[in-house]
Amino acid sequence: MRALYSIRTKAVVLLLLVAALPAVTSLWLLMRASRNAVRTAEKQLQASILAEVAAMTVRVVRDTQTDAETVAHALGEAATSRLPEEQSMATVRAVLATRRSIQAVRFEVPAAKMDTVLRTTHAVKDPPASDVGLRERADERGVALSVTGPRAATLVVPILASDKAASAGAAKGYVTVELDLAMLEARLMGIVDERFPHETASIAVVDGNRRVVAAHGVTAEVVGGSDASKLPVLAALPDGLAWDRRVAVVSEHDEGGVRMVGAVETVEDLGWVVAVWRPERVAYATLDKMRSDGVRVTVAALLIALVVGLLAARSVIRPILLLVTQARLIGQRKWREVSMPKLGRGEFGMLAGSLGKMAADLEQGEWKIAEEARLRGDLSRYLSRDLVSAIVDGRQNLELGGQWMKVTVLFADVVVFTPLAESRSAEQVVALLNELFSLLTEIVFRHDGTVDKFIGDCLMAVWGAPVATQDHAERALAAAEDMMRFLENANELWRDKYGVEIRLAIGVNSGDAIVGNIGSDKRMEYTVIGDVVNVAARLEAIAAPNQVLVGQETEALGRDACALLPLGERRLTGREKAMAVYELDTA
Repeated sequence: MRALYSIRTKAVVLLLLVAALPAVTSLWLLMRASRNAVRTAEKQLQASILAEVAAMTVRVVRDTQTDAETVAHALGEAATSRLPEEQSMATVRAVLATRRSIQAVRFEVPAAKMDTVLRTTHAVKDPPASDVGLRERADERGVALSVTGPRAATLVVPILASDKAASAGAAKGYVTVELDLAMLEARLMGIVDERFPHETASIAVVDGNRRVVAAHGVTAEVVGGSDASKLPVLAALPDGLAWDRRVAVVSEHDEGGVRMVGAVETVEDLGWVVAVWRPERVAYATLDKMRSDGVRVTVAALLIALVVGLLAARSVIRPILLLVTQARLIGQRKWREVSMPKLGRGEFGMLAGSLGKMAADLEQGEWKIAEEARLRGDLSRYLSRDLVSAIVDGRQNLELGGQWMKVTVLFADVVVFTPLAESRSAEQVVALLNELFSLLTEIVFRHDGTVDKFIGDCLMAVWGAPVATQDHAERALAAAEDMMRFLENANELWRDKYGVEIRLAIGVNSGDAIVGNIGSDKRMEYTVIGDVVNVAARLEAIAAPNQVLVGQETEALGRDACALLPLGERRLTGREKAMAVYELDTA
């Protein structure tokens, strides 16, 4: 009996060893392959978040910079104006009132010991005075930005003196404004809540002086204006690295005894960095679940092998090896080659199902991230942010069909384009048009419009679709006004660069239109059709250079938002009756 007992014990032990070796080996290979796949998916997720944060940060800073430059230009014009000082400054205050991101500016001329503050309201705090270092950086780069404390940063731009002013010995002036970092932090919080609704994550933006600009989900001592050395995630960046070139680094570090996984990327346009990180236990939660499932299934397999004997052990090893093969394919991201074997309803069937579901989830997640990034990148060149988000989120289908909506249509055309094209090379014409359309597109998007199409040297934009708005006419008129304002500044560059000056003719009209995807199943276009489009095009056709003509329905909807001058009735091509036409006062 003792011998029998000894043999049985040895047999059981040997059987357990024989059964355990392939099971444990398979589980290890599975976990290794799965960890690679999960890590890859996490890197892609964090990379997409960093791209979104970087783009949002640049947009916030650039919006404020653009507004500050506009006010600086107005101050420069006022300094050389022959108008009385009170009238010139009233014009500057009017320009300031149109800027959305700033409510007060400090106007300084150090050489003349001039320092004054302009406000849109008395409740606004005065921007701080600039120092010599900020002014020198502003002279060198065109703009200087400094974080001064919690939720506080100042932006300085120089007032470029005209040739006449410079020849007269006029001193250089500067404009200083406050950058709303509280708004930036709120947007960071929104990104965290959107991407990680039920999880813990941290995001930070750091400027070129290694100071925290904005952060969310960090320790209490890490606030705006604090030393960024308190962020362990930044240790992944090489020492002495200049942040004005693109660098992306994956970070794994300890924070308060918790293992973190994160990513850091430089923002080239600003010389800043953005970082995102979260606990490994959260990022790799799927892997932990797979590990526990794998352990349970392996133990079950060992028990089955113990009961059924050596013959059963052979049948157990085979499905494990099949699953290992599929796990390797998952680790290599060869989704088309993954084919889970049918292993019945037992433990190996459960493992195959869990592994197959994981492969499908990883493939879907990878595809979704890549597709969303591709869609947003491709569509954002043509459509407004609202329409891009609607298409990516599935709220707007790319199917044939349309609906009636109240819209405002704008046509902007280059006046006398043919002689311009004939006198310049094809490369110069294309480059100039690209710069012009980039400027016009940015203005359309800033006012929440949609670029419908480019027709040669003409741009067509729409407001009120796909998302209906009550103020679509006011937004379109504001965009037309900005086009004329920014065109004046752009022409200074184009005269030096191409030796030409662009003049636009703009037509704006409002009314009912069919909005939707028009075309065929193989080629469709999101656009608007209807008489409102034709009238807008006809208004643009009769507009003089640098003139904005407005239809009577647009005038009725937007008369309270801007100055519209009546021009009487005009007969438009293709229409039997004359209609009242108005001119937008852009002076």
